[in-house]
Amino acid sequence: MTPIPPGSWVNQRRLDLACGLSLLTRLPAGWLAPAASRTSTTPWPLARSVWCWPVIAMLIGAVTGCVLALLRMAHVPALAAAALALTCQTILTGGLHEDGLADMADGCGGATPDRRLAIMRDSRVGSYGVMALGLGLLVRVSALAALPLQVCILVCATTACLARMAMVLVPILIPPARPDGLARALSALPVWSFLAAVLMASGVTLGLPWGGRSVGLACQLPLLSVLLPAVVSCATALLVAMCAKRLLGGYTGDVLGCCAVVAECLLLCLYAALLCP
Repeated sequence: MTPIPPGSWVNQRRLDLACGLSLLTRLPAGWLAPAASRTSTTPWPLARSVWCWPVIAMLIGAVTGCVLALLRMAHVPALAAAALALTCQTILTGGLHEDGLADMADGCGGATPDRRLAIMRDSRVGSYGVMALGLGLLVRVSALAALPLQVCILVCATTACLARMAMVLVPILIPPARPDGLARALSALPVWSFLAAVLMASGVTLGLPWGGRSVGLACQLPLLSVLLPAVVSCATALLVAMCAKRLLGGYTGDVLGCCAVVAECLLLCLYAALLCP
């Protein structure tokens, strides 16, 4: 069998997947990367990997939805099942986005952009961060508990996908806040990678009306079930970007994480409102 050349299209996509998986989850991703990339000191292509973020996010959401559905089928109370499902998701992702939400909330207490950025780099969590984490968890658990059992997996997968898609939109709207940092690698997103991410996220969203047939959603709200989640995702990215630009002068990795959590909260509330009888 002829070995695949190191610079081939297949190896580039493998490296993209490894990069996306290592960023969005705590799963081992080194085995996905080509052998040459595992030992190389060259940074992995973070910006190029955004095309696979919606796919990885969809799988994260699907796992969350499966846990929620299985627990509900086992007659675990809805709130407890939602809390356990969100716990599994947090373990899977390492709480990366929640950390960004807490840091962003703490940073809002600073008087100047430089002071806010310094606070956000502090590993300690302040009162604003604790409140933001508590409210974010409360909103998501409550919305998950309200979802009909038939659509748990589909809604969780779609919500996770669109929340990470909102995160990708922020670097398109504003510049990086720091001259260094991981987020700066996203300052020049390849056009093809960004468009691929948008197409994949759109494809996932279009599947909701079909899955909603079990509760009559496809017959009653076919347009709303497709357009509203996309609008909410884009509006969240715009709002977070505007706040980050005013408070920090641009985005950081914490801003992106904050955007993902806020978008997930709003999207879960939207789906709960549309799907609840």
